[in-house]
Amino acid sequence: MGRDRFGLEMAGSDAAVAAYDEALGHLLRFRPEVVAAAEQALAADPGCVLARGLRAYVSLMSSEGSDAAAARELLKGTASTHPRERAHLEALAAWTAGDWYGASRRLDALLALWPRDVLALAVGHQLDFFVGDARNLRDRVARARAHHDPREAESGFFDGMWAFGLEECGEYVRAEAAGRSAVDRNPGDVWALHAVAHVEEMQGRVREGVADLESRRAGWWQGNFLNVHLAWHLALFRLEADDHAGVLELYDALIHNAGSAQVAMEMVDAAAMLWRLHLDGADTGDRFARLAEAWTKKDAEPWYVFNDLHAIQALVGAGRLADAERRVDRLARFAREGDDASSNHRMVVAAGLPAARALCAFGRGDHGAVIRHLAPVRHHLAVFGGSHAQRDVFQRTLVESSVRTGEGALADQFLAERLAARPGSTFAWARMARRRRAAGDVAGAVEAEARRAGERAALCA
Repeated sequence: MGRDRFGLEMAGSDAAVAAYDEALGHLLRFRPEVVAAAEQALAADPGCVLARGLRAYVSLMSSEGSDAAAARELLKGTASTHPRERAHLEALAAWTAGDWYGASRRLDALLALWPRDVLALAVGHQLDFFVGDARNLRDRVARARAHHDPREAESGFFDGMWAFGLEECGEYVRAEAAGRSAVDRNPGDVWALHAVAHVEEMQGRVREGVADLESRRAGWWQGNFLNVHLAWHLALFRLEADDHAGVLELYDALIHNAGSAQVAMEMVDAAAMLWRLHLDGADTGDRFARLAEAWTKKDAEPWYVFNDLHAIQALVGAGRLADAERRVDRLARFAREGDDASSNHRMVVAAGLPAARALCAFGRGDHGAVIRHLAPVRHHLAVFGGSHAQRDVFQRTLVESSVRTGEGALADQFLAERLAARPGSTFAWARMARRRRAAGDVAGAVEAEARRAGERAALCA
């Protein structure tokens, strides 16, 4: 038995353990070299169980069913007599079988016994994100941080993880402090930078968000798995400033183009950004059509409904409503007949299917149906994962439909909630102006339009 860089025993030759340690470093930094390092460890010693497990985890974190199948194949026949390695294999078995929650629980149990297991921490943190468990996104990391010396070189990365969990729990001051501290310690910590961007997004701090991301662009624009998502965050800030041309410039440069990797984790950002532009009435050219075609090559059967919802956005936006409806029909069949032990089944039934139906209703122009499907679950969307910022696309859709239907009281409620959280929201002020004008309140409409123009001017100055 060897020992990893955090002092934990593991099977593998010295060369395999060294390559595994290198892979862990890449994992914390979201670098694509994690794959090559894990495979180097396996080449050095095929019996290195944790290297095989790490490679399987990376496949699973793609959130695609085809990659989950590849992980199952990679793990066939893998066994260990070491209790920590067995615990990892049990977590992997649960996840590849579709029990994302079970995998998360097993990794928490593993960390209770081996709190310095950074593989379990990093992977568990991503699982908390996938299943929308904000409290454990924060608290899993908080529990583990206590077992790492803050002077250790890697400890800053744990602060970056913690920052994101704090942000998703609404603890914005602590989240920003932890995130900025982590970036100061490791300028290449893209996850910590992303946590700070989330704080700024939730607080409507558009100019600060743009400044932070632009000033550090050289450190995140390439060479990591998070570059598309950070470009998406920058595009979110530009969208709030009504800079549609700037959003499309980012979309074409990095979020989605002919050279994109065409992986679901990036395509969800592409779909969500185009849908936001669609809600604003912006001309997106043929981008929806190209993205929709890419989505048709993805998982045919339900594996992770968060991906299905973004595929439906792309299909509806491209005018392929029949294809979108067929995808909803598959989800409905899965809700009726699928294995209720599957985590995705719970996600679909609890909120995924209503949200999918709402998207198609929006495409048909049936805004009453959008409200009927989406309003009852709007506070429960975290069940299918993602962040507050990512799920906001559904809240925006609900706001837009409420304004279009003329359901004044509901529209006023949604707009008041949004403006209470983001007083400078140009999106909300634009809808408020339409709402007041439809209600015959010309003075209120003019006031809202002036507020929107003022906010936009301030953001673009």
